[in-house]
Amino acid sequence: MKRTLHLFAALLLVMFTAGASFAQTVTNEPTVDGTLDMVENLTINQNFLWQAIVKGFDRAALTPKEKVNLEIQLTNPAQRNNFVLNYNSNRAAATEEEATYSLVTFNEAGYAKIGPEGGEDLVAEYQEYFKINFSQAGTYAYKLILRRVEGADVEGTVLASVDESVTVAGTTTGLDDMIGDKRVAVYPTVSEGVVRVDLGTIRNASVVVVDMLGRKVLVLNKVNGKAEINTQKFAKGTYYVKVSAGNDVATSRLIVK
Repeated sequence: MKRTLHLFAALLLVMFTAGASFAQTVTNEPTVDGTLDMVENLTINQNFLWQAIVKGFDRAALTPKEKVNLEIQLTNPAQRNNFVLNYNSNRAAATEEEATYSLVTFNEAGYAKIGPEGGEDLVAEYQEYFKINFSQAGTYAYKLILRRVEGADVEGTVLASVDESVTVAGTTTGLDDMIGDKRVAVYPTVSEGVVRVDLGTIRNASVVVVDMLGRKVLVLNKVNGKAEINTQKFAKGTYYVKVSAGNDVATSRLIVK
């Protein structure tokens, strides 16, 4: 009987010690911080690179590794239409050419999740890389959230968060929508359907639509007078419509909702 009691007491001591040890390993909780609010002279129509820095501290040593995702929550959800945000999933990229960018999509509540489905291992420190291009000036407030991944139908625990904001100024250089003395009209400039390009008397022109990464998403050749662009197959975001005739180019901005 005494031996059984001693074994039970020893087991309790081991469990208590393990519990105390576990509690000590998570006293220094993770942090998340963004660099966008430190970028100087943010203006519209320019690409800006920034990072979200995650530090796991004590939780990085847990076994098994905790799975986490970074989230972005806009204070004003309507502002999701005022910028294009791309995420680079290739952290090993040493140059811009090696980056693997994909569009970050925000829902109507102004929320977006970054990273793979099911999360990724929380390690001592890592960075998420982004490229952003604003189409509207103003102040943008947002929250960066580091959330632990739970089950498919269970919202995970917030491990860290930070509130940030940036102010974006207008640009002093406007787009040139003229070819010679003739204006090229692109309308509507905010669309989720058909966009019309009115070239007037301009003949034998090329119409090219490019996204914010400079990729051509549509090319029309030998256009005379008018053209139509169906944006229904385009991803949401900002594009540029470039009309070329001879050695002259007219450029207009187009936002696809």
